[in-house]
Amino acid sequence: MNFDEIMERMLARIPNTFDKREGSVIWDALAPFARELEEAYAVMYALRKNTFAGTADREGLIECCKEIGLEPMPATHAVRKGVFTPASLEIAIGERFNLDDMNFIIKEKIENGVYALECEALGTAGNYGTGTLIPINYINGLETATLVDEVIIYGEDEEGTEELRQRYFNT
Repeated sequence: MNFDEIMERMLARIPNTFDKREGSVIWDALAPFARELEEAYAVMYALRKNTFAGTADREGLIECCKEIGLEPMPATHAVRKGVFTPASLEIAIGERFNLDDMNFIIKEKIENGVYALECEALGTAGNYGTGTLIPINYINGLETATLVDEVIIYGEDEEGTEELRQRYFNT
């Protein structure tokens, strides 16, 4: 219901012996109430829409999913391979490196000079990019640090609304 429809319905209940034109006392008295009703109808419509998984927005869908024990799949970190020289240099787990606007942290040693680095940012952004890694803290003896093409574990973005909706219906 919009403002005009509400005003029309309210004014129809007033006898025609009264002045009901815009600007009249009756019209001016009813107009603020009609605006409030219009907002209330909009809120009720949104609530009704969010009650059902098929029409709910993301927040409403998440609430519907909670009823049956589902949650959106969270975003994950990408794990990439880094090559460091000299290969004999031991780099501590937890050391951080930067490549462009992404930071990576050493998670484990794969072999001499090769380490698994986890992207600090969540999602797919960490799956891409190669090049020279810049250590955040000085590492004595480090000659080169390179993020290579190889992705050990692909980072994933948070599950999308439509994918979650489909998983809800599949359940």
